[in-house]
Amino acid sequence: MDDKDDLDDSLNGEFPSPRKDSDDALSSSADSEKMTESKRRRMNTPSPAFMVAASPPRFISFDQLMTAANGIANMSLAHEIAVDSNFKLEKLEPEQNSIEKQVKEIMHKAFWDALDEKLKDPPDYSHAIVLMEEVKQNLLGILLPQHQRLKAHINEVLDMDLIRQKIDNDAFDFHYYAEFVISIMARLCAPARDERIKNLREIKEVVPLYKEMFEVLDLMKMDMANFTIQQMRPYLQQQSVDYEKKKFQEFLKTQQEAGTNGLEFTSAWLERSVDKLEKLQEKASQSAEAEATATPPTYVTPARIINEAYMELLEWRDETVFPETLLMDQSRYLELRDKTWRFSLVSSILLVTYNTVGAPIAGVKDLKDKLKTELMVLLQGVNESQIHDLIGSIADRIITDVQASLKEHSFPAMDEARIKVLKGQITDVVKQDHTVNKLIKTRVLDFIHDTLMSNHRSPLKIPPGLSAVEHELSEVCGQFLRLIAHNKAVFGYWYSDIISKLLKLQEDLSPSSPAKKA
Repeated sequence: MDDKDDLDDSLNGEFPSPRKDSDDALSSSADSEKMTESKRRRMNTPSPAFMVAASPPRFISFDQLMTAANGIANMSLAHEIAVDSNFKLEKLEPEQNSIEKQVKEIMHKAFWDALDEKLKDPPDYSHAIVLMEEVKQNLLGILLPQHQRLKAHINEVLDMDLIRQKIDNDAFDFHYYAEFVISIMARLCAPARDERIKNLREIKEVVPLYKEMFEVLDLMKMDMANFTIQQMRPYLQQQSVDYEKKKFQEFLKTQQEAGTNGLEFTSAWLERSVDKLEKLQEKASQSAEAEATATPPTYVTPARIINEAYMELLEWRDETVFPETLLMDQSRYLELRDKTWRFSLVSSILLVTYNTVGAPIAGVKDLKDKLKTELMVLLQGVNESQIHDLIGSIADRIITDVQASLKEHSFPAMDEARIKVLKGQITDVVKQDHTVNKLIKTRVLDFIHDTLMSNHRSPLKIPPGLSAVEHELSEVCGQFLRLIAHNKAVFGYWYSDIISKLLKLQEDLSPSSPAKKA
């Protein structure tokens, strides 16, 4: 088996068969919902070039335009669900004091006030028809396809014609229907909603009862939508993989027709990985020759090439053009890069702080936890280019906390000389060539690299000096591995082809190759 076959085996994953029409079904349920701010930013970023293939100018209808836009939105939504295990829909709430919120509150208040007024003696149930129709549709909206008998039962009890007849004959009873609806809600709700359902049974006034009922139904619709997403994730993953493969193939075709290379920056990215591994191979060979040891390990293999390329993303330079195959998740990779830098810096600051202050705080775990929490808050949203302007104030905050801890545990406060040394250590640690900075960063990247290369059958040991950020390190590894797995599933074929050509070129240029001798 050649190198390309080896890489195909290592890059291709298996997924369940896609569920038909799941993308359209999910997009319709998400129309009135919203993602978190970071998710919206990712989905609102300009689409990769391969999502909008180049073509000659022509006129299109509005319907065609909307269909194309929906296709891209569905692709983005499916991709978001596939790579983010924490993805969930959230209720759309207008901003506080916004016109939208004021209008919504006025309209809701007007409806419930009108209903309350109509129910006064003598009662007028004209609003009841609208209300019961809304209740019915909300109940039906939280049913799953297998709930056919329950659906028939709801349609039978909440029969609008029958309700109209009861109203006309003064036989309509709000509480009878409320009890029925609450019983159905109790059967369908998540355990987290049990308390709200219980409270519904204690409300006797009609308007407050139905108002609260609608709020709980809204929550239940959200629960059901997120449950559906969770169940559909394996199918959406495969659907997203297949769809992205198709669109990228179309992009490459248009680039080829235009005489350009649609994989130019991807090839350069992988070639940098090959160059780095070749230098490591050469260094290992020289060391083996000097020590007359056994044959050194082979560094330049397909699996090592792709993993080394992924590791570059955690040290990515902003001026370098991102590979075409990574554009969909560019913001995610850069976010992971910044997270890795931040918690590496936190570990470095903690290390120099404890080494400088010494024994008085050596065993004070509460202080370490407090310093770590404060540092993560202070560094939130900060990137490497901004830290030099902030590190002075961060150092002052650390010194204040350390002094307070010393006093709390009856140790002498640091004198001016020790304070000056500690502040100097903290402000210097942000320099890239600082010994502690380099050591911690190397340990972090080596741990993540080992995670990529491991078979995940046994847990990896957290490196020394990183115990305080174990949670953050594990979180980054998990997110990084999920992104990589999806990326390999979509673009593994093209990576195999590029790496095979690079390895063939490397073989042709080696001193022992026939081409070189000729």
